[in-house]
Amino acid sequence: MVTQLRFALVAAVAASAGDLLMLYVANAQRPELGLPPPAPFVLILGALLGVAAIPLYALGYRAVARRLAESSPRAARLVWTAGAGAAATGAVIHGLTALLIHAEVQAGAPTGSPLEAVATWGALPLVAWCVAGVLVLVASAAILRVGGSRASGLPRWWAWLNPAVATLAVAVPGLASELGRSFLVPAAPNLGHAVFFGCSIVACRAGVPLQVTSRRRPDSTS
Repeated sequence: MVTQLRFALVAAVAASAGDLLMLYVANAQRPELGLPPPAPFVLILGALLGVAAIPLYALGYRAVARRLAESSPRAARLVWTAGAGAAATGAVIHGLTALLIHAEVQAGAPTGSPLEAVATWGALPLVAWCVAGVLVLVASAAILRVGGSRASGLPRWWAWLNPAVATLAVAVPGLASELGRSFLVPAAPNLGHAVFFGCSIVACRAGVPLQVTSRRRPDSTS
């Protein structure tokens, strides 16, 4: 279980690096930031890192679901299904974003902030972001409901560091500066997952192992 979480943590760090590389390419087109032009391979590397790594989040969600299944099988199914769906959708979003950034760079059109750019990319990216956001919220709500109870055997603080809350914790400080809005806020979903998977490793080690015991009926013949 911890091994799967470690893979998911490494994947989240790699995807976050991919985000930052792609964001650098996009933000380097903005004269007001004064960033040096990136090397030609930066966008491709950033795209490959995210597309390859984000699907591995499913391993982390699966590990969490297996742990929660000991106290709530229904919530565990929600975490696994919604988490795996969010991982698949996130990989599509990352690849689509790379293509759109490439198109903008080739066109040489002036770009605004990453958040402003997304608003001009049409319905498909917005719909994909909404789908991913809803799936992460569903998984996070299940984690908060079950993980916050004593029955889970996990520290209660862990449930409050679910993917949705961790993403907000990363994004909100970034709103205070232009660089934060340009880099930290757009990368917050993957950085938030890195926080969540890292905390999940700590929580699983600190949690109380649960044992499923079977109750046998008294032997009336004895």
